[in-house]
Amino acid sequence: MAILATQPSTAKPKEKDSDVVVKRRRRRNVFWGRKWSSLDVATLGVVGAVHFMCIFAPFTFNWGAFCVAFGLYVITGLGITLSYHRNLSHRSFKVPKWLEYFLAYCGLHALQGNPIAWVSTHRYHHQFVDTEKDPHSPIEGFWFSHISWLFDSKTLAVRGIQKCWRFREAALL
Repeated sequence: MAILATQPSTAKPKEKDSDVVVKRRRRRNVFWGRKWSSLDVATLGVVGAVHFMCIFAPFTFNWGAFCVAFGLYVITGLGITLSYHRNLSHRSFKVPKWLEYFLAYCGLHALQGNPIAWVSTHRYHHQFVDTEKDPHSPIEGFWFSHISWLFDSKTLAVRGIQKCWRFREAALL
């Protein structure tokens, strides 16, 4: 079997060699230069208050409080991961209704919004991953994709999920 040797091409590629066009755009500025809704202000206030209270933790430390904090960390993490993400967004498994509601309640304590809005945003994210329409795209930067998107409720106006039969009880709230 013969192996063909080729010389590397010295010709420069033409601009029209690809149909892919990459446009750079300005990053969203979540904090400055936009109108804040009352929901954005409330979310920022609650998250800011929780982090401000952490300043006092070293001065009032005790192991009981540490155990409660660690327990809440685990419970809220399971609420977001198991309930909001795996169960409600992706329907990965079925659980009894009482357990589904309990896990969703645990997810509420993570301060990432209500289950209907979270699921709606997450499904929209999967529909438009890493594009202009992605509500929490990593293209916007690390902080935006992990935290800042929570304070930008105008871009999260995806509410079609409320009409979904699976969330008919929650839509009444």
